[in-house]
Amino acid sequence: MWQPFLRRGSLIMLFGTLALVNSACSKDESASIPSPTPSQASTPLPSPSPPPKPQVQKPQPANTSDTYSEAIDTASSAVTISQSAVSREDWGLVANRWQDAINLLKTVPASNQNYKNAQQKLSQYQNLLTDAKVRSTPPPPKPKQGDSNPQFFSVPVKGRPGGTPLIEVTFNGKKFDMLFDTGATNTLITLAMAYTLDLKAIGTTQGLVADGAIVELPLAVIESMEINGRVKRKLEVAVAPARMPIGLLGQDFFEGYDIAIKENVIEFRRRAGL
Repeated sequence: MWQPFLRRGSLIMLFGTLALVNSACSKDESASIPSPTPSQASTPLPSPSPPPKPQVQKPQPANTSDTYSEAIDTASSAVTISQSAVSREDWGLVANRWQDAINLLKTVPASNQNYKNAQQKLSQYQNLLTDAKVRSTPPPPKPKQGDSNPQFFSVPVKGRPGGTPLIEVTFNGKKFDMLFDTGATNTLITLAMAYTLDLKAIGTTQGLVADGAIVELPLAVIESMEINGRVKRKLEVAVAPARMPIGLLGQDFFEGYDIAIKENVIEFRRRAGL
């Protein structure tokens, strides 16, 4: 609770004083306010002081050290996304992050302690941006004739039966699961695939099957094979025995490309001259 400002005794004295003042005033009602003396009347009143001028706050310079840190954080985000990127859309997001990081580094002034580091990272980030743009570029239109050799294409890994990546490949417009093994020279399709695609045998070839036996395999021609913009036409494929449940994609489809097999995706980058 609030405490009284004056004690009871003080209040009694204060009220008594006020009573005496009132009594004195009532005894001389004709008393008036005395007129000022001439010297007092001629004395000018002091001029009021002018109000203080408002203080103007000067704008504070931007914290360029934070800008550099933000650029590093943005670059780290680009690296994180790239490690799990599968689609071209994913790589488009990576490219955007690298571009944002580059724009931030360009704002670091020469007077900043991180300026030299920023300049060194600019060229590094620019190379990574270029690579991300290549990976995010949409595939070229499918040609009506001939092959299509994009600079970059990729395919998601659907699984790993027996440790071998399983991917999806389009044959004559129809999709099939295929095993991916860089050691396979030629593409091998299943007998069920040959029936589905209504293929006709054009000859035979010898092939080494999983159990190590060498057998005669029928040959057929695929009108088109496709993965993410990469198209091969008029490709000869071998037809596996009935006991083979999944086909095998061979080097004859991705020849001329460097391969990177990741956890969730296989990437193909075209070599110069293809």
